[in-house]
Amino acid sequence: MTDFPSPHLAPFTRVGDLLLLSGQLALGPDDRIHGGTIEAQTDLVLDRISMVLQGEGLTLADVVKTTVWLVRTDDFSAFDRTYAARFGSHRPARSTVRADLVLPGALVEIEAVAARPKP
Repeated sequence: MTDFPSPHLAPFTRVGDLLLLSGQLALGPDDRIHGGTIEAQTDLVLDRISMVLQGEGLTLADVVKTTVWLVRTDDFSAFDRTYAARFGSHRPARSTVRADLVLPGALVEIEAVAARPKP
C-alpha cells in the first residue's frame, strides 16, 4: 500500500451549533485501510465519526446530514443496510455518489454535519 502524508485538514470544524466533520475512511490505528468489505468499512467509518462526535458530547442521533462516496455502485445496497442499522430510526439527510477515493483499498468515505441540540 502506498503511504500518504497526513492531509492538511482538521477532523472537524465548529460553526455555531454545527459540527462539520471531515470525510472519514476506514483507517485503523496504523493509518491503513481496514476491512475488506463495504459492510466492514462502513462500520469502521461510522465508528470513527462516532468517536469524533462523542469527544464533542454528541452522537449519531445528532447528525443532520451526511455525504457518502462509494467506489463501487454495486456496493450501495450493502452499504445502505449497514448505514441504516447504525442510524436506526434516525434518518439524516444524505447524498451518495460514486467516486474514486484517494487511498487504495478504500471503498467508502463519509463526511457528516451534526447539530448541537437546543436546550
